[in-house]
Amino acid sequence: MNQSTICIRTTQAVFLAALCFSAVSGNAATVTVDCDAGNTIMAALGSVKPGDTVLVSGTCREQVNIAPEIVRITLDGQKKTTIQHPGGAQASPHALYNRGKEITIKGFTVTGGADGIHLSGPASAVIDGNVVVKNSGRGIHIDKGSVARILNTTVEQSGSIGIDVTGASYAYIGIFIPRVPALSPNTIRNNGGPGINIERTSGAWIVGNTISNNKESGITVHRNAQADVMANVINANGGDAITVGYNSGVNLNSEPRRDGPNQTTSAQNNGGVGIRCTTGGYVEGPSGTLAGAKGAKAFDNGCVDRMTGH
Repeated sequence: MNQSTICIRTTQAVFLAALCFSAVSGNAATVTVDCDAGNTIMAALGSVKPGDTVLVSGTCREQVNIAPEIVRITLDGQKKTTIQHPGGAQASPHALYNRGKEITIKGFTVTGGADGIHLSGPASAVIDGNVVVKNSGRGIHIDKGSVARILNTTVEQSGSIGIDVTGASYAYIGIFIPRVPALSPNTIRNNGGPGINIERTSGAWIVGNTISNNKESGITVHRNAQADVMANVINANGGDAITVGYNSGVNLNSEPRRDGPNQTTSAQNNGGVGIRCTTGGYVEGPSGTLAGAKGAKAFDNGCVDRMTGH
């Protein structure tokens, strides 16, 4: 393994210290990767086992491809590591391409490439405490039946959509699971399209995030999709705060959450309306203070309006 150290800690009382080995064991291991010293994440991924942690530092100028057979590992950038797509002819145009399951990705800055973090499925990941910035396409893209939990992460300055959920996929954005009360808010801002896009029979819980200054709407839900959207601050987006359409629905209040309504901060109106509904959509729940330069809401005749007051 490329200049990596693997440490295995046992819980048995007879071993009071950590034991370090140069080869992978069947027990959980920590693999240390220093990209500034010439190590690579890809080299480390060649030998990881379920339960292992890859502890990374430095600037990693590589395209990271997590294979489908990789399961239940943690990539930890320790809040001091950058994954930077090297550009040029690559097997994948994305900075971090995950097809594995139960992968935790935390503490990285991810930049370059078409998508910053791309889940292609069915894949699953927890994306926690990252900065995804300056990707030419989407910041985070989730497709083909994948599941993602996006927590404590900033997604900004992508060329198109900030967070894109499509192809019968599901995302928890700002919460780990609905029944856990704690919020893990994300910031989605200054992207070239919608802040968050849910489409094509996909679904999402979107709770407690700040979604601002995106070129199009803060949140779009369309093409037979559904989202539970609560307690977000949705400000100064170029389109609507929330756009719903094409046989899709948004619930603005949903069990078991008790987080309160969505808000638009005074004097930071969105460019369109607070909530727009078209072509067979529905919206249900409290309106909060969502607002836009063109009013609080706009529903066409094909939409079901079950909104209530603040």
